[in-house]
Amino acid sequence: MSFVNIICVSTVKTGGDSLKRKRTIVSLAACVLVVAVAAAVFWNGMEHRGGIRWPEDQALPSFPEPAPTLDLISLADKLIYEAEDEAYGHEVGRKDGDGWLAEEGKDQAGLLLRVPDIADVPAGDSKAIVNMSVGRFADDNGNVVRLEIRDQATGAALGAVDVTNWDFRNENASQAFEVPFAVSAGQAIEINVTWTGKSTLKLYDIQIASPVREAEVGMFESLRGVVNKTKPRIYDDSRSDEGTSWLKAVGLGYAKVKDNWELLKKYRSEVKGIVIYDPEVPDTYNLATTIAGLKNAIVAPPSLVPKLTADPYKLPILEDLRGRFPGKIEVYEYLYQTYWPKTTHRVIIGLTPDLKTHLREYAMGIGASVVWLNPEVPEEEAVLDKFLKDMPYGKGLYLGWWPAEGQGVIKTSEFGLATVAADFSSNLSVLSGTSRKITPVQTPAKPPLENKIYVSYIMSDGDNLQYMEHFFSKLWALPNRGEIPIGWTISPLMLDAMPGILDYLHRTATENDAFISGPSGLGYTYPNMWKDQHGLDLYFSRTNDYMKRAGLRVVTEWNTVNGFLNPNVGDSIAKHAPSLLGFTSQGGSGEITIYGETMPGQELNVVYGASEGDLIFPIQNEIDRWDGKSPAFLGIQANPWEVSYQSFVNAYNQFKDNKDIVFVRPDTYFQLIREHHHLSIGPSN
Repeated sequence: MSFVNIICVSTVKTGGDSLKRKRTIVSLAACVLVVAVAAAVFWNGMEHRGGIRWPEDQALPSFPEPAPTLDLISLADKLIYEAEDEAYGHEVGRKDGDGWLAEEGKDQAGLLLRVPDIADVPAGDSKAIVNMSVGRFADDNGNVVRLEIRDQATGAALGAVDVTNWDFRNENASQAFEVPFAVSAGQAIEINVTWTGKSTLKLYDIQIASPVREAEVGMFESLRGVVNKTKPRIYDDSRSDEGTSWLKAVGLGYAKVKDNWELLKKYRSEVKGIVIYDPEVPDTYNLATTIAGLKNAIVAPPSLVPKLTADPYKLPILEDLRGRFPGKIEVYEYLYQTYWPKTTHRVIIGLTPDLKTHLREYAMGIGASVVWLNPEVPEEEAVLDKFLKDMPYGKGLYLGWWPAEGQGVIKTSEFGLATVAADFSSNLSVLSGTSRKITPVQTPAKPPLENKIYVSYIMSDGDNLQYMEHFFSKLWALPNRGEIPIGWTISPLMLDAMPGILDYLHRTATENDAFISGPSGLGYTYPNMWKDQHGLDLYFSRTNDYMKRAGLRVVTEWNTVNGFLNPNVGDSIAKHAPSLLGFTSQGGSGEITIYGETMPGQELNVVYGASEGDLIFPIQNEIDRWDGKSPAFLGIQANPWEVSYQSFVNAYNQFKDNKDIVFVRPDTYFQLIREHHHLSIGPSN
């Protein structure tokens, strides 16, 4: 890419005097200076998109500092009403965990749920999706519940469905029932769920789906991409796990937005126009997102174009993608040829075109290409390889997700890249603009090494940025957190992506809470499949730097560190990540190996536990075979989707009175392993 054309002309006569030579030197120096200045301007432009800063040694960019009070909007493609929310009307039944329960023979028939004053359903056809379960099948098929959508003002029925006992396919299993209805612009409605008293019923939630809303939320997501690039001002509250808790944690305020269209009026001057995608070719949505990020435009379906081009918005059409591409291969070939040279090559975004929110605003902000290519499909793999080979080996990142996890991570590993699960990350533009000052907590004093069975528990999946943003907030808010020693995997990339939250976690951690790096350091990769040793060394060197600054001393490696294309992974970690106390890997053997005579690595005894039993039985088995003559070390990792924090507590309580069992944090665990193997227990931190 040519960024400037500079012609430096200097006339030099043979045998000229010293003055002429000095003039020549000055002329050449001036030429060099002009070129240097032009280059600096160009490269600074590449690293500063809008107000974003992206130094060369930084894995992900930093957005500008967010506004102190953010516009809080919901970009959920459905309006969701949780049945257990006590703010709604309930005349019968009771709150039961994730729903509202009415029991046959115990509760009287009546109004199970009433949700009034719903005024934000777009005009046109919609449907209410009611999720509920029945306790048992009755011998006769009577009505169990009546579902109604009514006009708030008149009480007139807009849609109703009676659900019978035999309409349920299974007992005690959630099932969705739909109630079609239509509303006019601004029409307020209410939802009524009336239970007949026949069969125990549990109501989970009601979701209102509208084709118009689904089209609008994607457009407003792209508005966030434009607005937040220069200064983050819009925050998406569509995920209920964390609500606004992270905003409070980092000291940011918010004001709820009642009508998302008012935001388009507010920020109209920052939007340059519209990019129209082709609904007949879904992958044009990714192309449109890429173009919109480069042109400060919003992405829109054809159905919204008349409204967006008319008063009061009057947005011009910058690019119309309708009818131009027969299929996805042609879409991404065009993206590669036309727009890939203009976007960053340090990061590429992987998003299914069905997901029109969440990570897209971040993709637009950093000027990244957005693709959805399956390495298991040869034609798609060929196009994908073109993108990946252009990215910096040992440094590049694939943010988002894959059609299939294993094949996707293998593919990026082959190109010396790491995958970062982030497709449902909602607010990285806001969170990455928070303060980068991190104050890690110190590792507690190590207990004396004895002939004991040392157990270290690890909660997995912290490499996943969307997990850290959403589900992890619920775990961190548990009232009994800190009851047991545990290792919480987190991503070192939080230094860039959500530094304010990282600092908050350190500030609020107990002595039993240890943070360790999720797989595989600076992103999820299979290091034993890397072909270039220098690139792998660079990856671990950068991982070492990030982990030191993030206050992390242990890393989990997936899948193994031996065999396949590169058998030198453990030695690379030992040499290029010397600040670590140790690392875990997959395998299930519990075997401990010392790499480079300095770095302990252990194959976890349990690599990805899925039940409370996975936390208990390995310890019992170790007790049965342990001879008591030397220390034993048991590393157990479980996933947060199937194993709760309480399960860890329950397992701990099974053995807490056994004097031969000692539960320790993962960092302390590796200090003890080091001492047992006559290594320094405190390498450079």
